[in-house]
Amino acid sequence: MAGSDVTIVVPLAGPDFVSADGSVKALKNIGDPQPFLQATLMQRPWAGKVAPTAYTFVLHDRRETRAFAESHLEAWFPGCKVVFISHFTAGAALSSLAGAAVQLGSDNRPLLIDLADILYTTDLDPARHFDENPTDGGIALTFASTNPIYSYLRKDAHGKVVEAAEKKVISEEASAGTYAFKSGPVFLRAVAHALENASTQTYRDLFFVCPLFNGVIAQSLNVAVHGVTNIRDVKS
Repeated sequence: MAGSDVTIVVPLAGPDFVSADGSVKALKNIGDPQPFLQATLMQRPWAGKVAPTAYTFVLHDRRETRAFAESHLEAWFPGCKVVFISHFTAGAALSSLAGAAVQLGSDNRPLLIDLADILYTTDLDPARHFDENPTDGGIALTFASTNPIYSYLRKDAHGKVVEAAEKKVISEEASAGTYAFKSGPVFLRAVAHALENASTQTYRDLFFVCPLFNGVIAQSLNVAVHGVTNIRDVKS
């Protein structure tokens, strides 16, 4: 499997994507030549390997997001898929389902969900990793932190990931906001696990992406951890 054999879903359908003044968070100036969403996604090591059509963006359907998609997303990622949803979902994990629905097919390529709000440096090739590690069902990109604004993964004494939690410091391995799943079926089963165990898998009644790794573990698959450097959090 080549390094370009992945699909990428970017969920941007939260209530904070459009500010009260009508400005779009993705166009925030972070001091780079590119606005922050473009700069973040183009920094990923797989950006130069995947076709723009490998991207699906999920947006809440309103005038500002329609204009953003037409004016910017189609220019940055020609031929990308854009899914507009009429109502807010119960979290990014469920918004990602809308993007997965138009990406997933019989080829069962790895699926990346990128929240695209943290810039970082990594050498990860997700498709190659899954080829070389067939018992892995997920990959978490992490960095050292104890700030409760992040999600976390906890390992046991043998270095195996045994738990993922949202906004709860269960370790010093914080998620960088990009999540890789071995295939569409692995992702969908992880979502089903979260729905079936909502009382323990939600934070403030919302389904976040990182706890989906608990559903990967429940499939008797491993979750690998891959460290990132040069962290630049631009979501705040």
